[in-house]
Formats: sequence, structure tokens, C-alpha cells
Amino acid sequence: MKQKRLTIDEMVQQYPDQWLFIVDCEHSASTELISGIVAVHSSSREAIKKVSAEYKGGAAIRYTGKPPEGRLYLL
Repeated sequence: MKQKRLTIDEMVQQYPDQWLFIVDCEHSASTELISGIVAVHSSSREAIKKVSAEYKGGAAIRYTGKPPEGRLYLL
């Protein structure tokens, strides 16, 4: 089954508090991520890092929740 293109808002609703590996990304003129296809999702950041290390091509990583208190993630 072909995965469906989702907007960022749809991704947040469908995958709450998850790390997403997004391919076939669409960006605005200011490079803001607008939509894409969620290739992998996980509650584990390490799982997404492993997939991203093996992927060749353009992609994005996004966390749909709020970072733990006192932590920031720069992607």
C-alpha cells in the first residue's frame, strides 16, 4: 500500500509524541516543511537516527511532541 502524503498538522494528529522520518518533502519558499510522506515513526529517537543513517536522498526528521523540560533538539 502506498503511503499517503500528510501535512505537518496531520502528522502531529496521527503520530502524537513520535519521532518521524519524512521523505518526499515539500517545503515553502522559506524552507519550512509543509508536507511529506512518513516513512518511519517511532517513540525512539535512536530508531529514527538508524534509519536516517542508511537513507540516501532528501528527508526530514520531526518530533511531534514537546521536548522534555530543559531539553531542546536541533535537527
